[in-house]
Amino acid sequence: MDFLKLNAVSKIWAAVFIVGLVFSNFYLYSTTNSKLESYKSEPPFLRFDFTDSYLVDRSSQAPYLADGNLDTEWRKLRPSSMKVDFDLELRLSHRLKSGIYVPTNWKGLKVIACSRNTPALSLKVLEREAINVDKESRLPDDTEYSSIVLDFCGSETATVPLKKDGSSVPQKEYPNGIWIWAVQGTFQSLGPDSCIKDIQLYE
Repeated sequence: MDFLKLNAVSKIWAAVFIVGLVFSNFYLYSTTNSKLESYKSEPPFLRFDFTDSYLVDRSSQAPYLADGNLDTEWRKLRPSSMKVDFDLELRLSHRLKSGIYVPTNWKGLKVIACSRNTPALSLKVLEREAINVDKESRLPDDTEYSSIVLDFCGSETATVPLKKDGSSVPQKEYPNGIWIWAVQGTFQSLGPDSCIKDIQLYE
């Protein structure tokens, strides 16, 4: 009798293990697949802070420059090691829909400063070559779209209009005809007032 009970318990635990294994594999597949689809549509982008201001204040991080969160801030608290303070890749010029990269109608770029005391920001807007990382390992080429000095005295938000037509591109032809909107910014002064809340594209 004890043997039969032990055998039944073993079968129950085996069934629970198999169901758990199937469920965990399904969960892993579904979450990984959604992340891969998201990557195809909007690959992760590079964000560099050449001032390394986080060494002075951990709350000043390069990703905060374009994270879509107005509660985070980046401040220039150290001199830059390059000609620019930061370099941000923002969004692809196209979105993947049903196997075709369709141009996104980006109307402009919005730069949100921390206050009206924020000093002028020299900003370059770039069309950065989208590289097929599976085939190429090199630095992308940049084409300067515009260069402007933004003044925040009248408002914390400054906009830069964008007008760039693109055509649809089959997925197999990526990255031909596709680019990444990127920006490089420089404050002439450093300190807590040299502060950006967010930089974002809008449709």
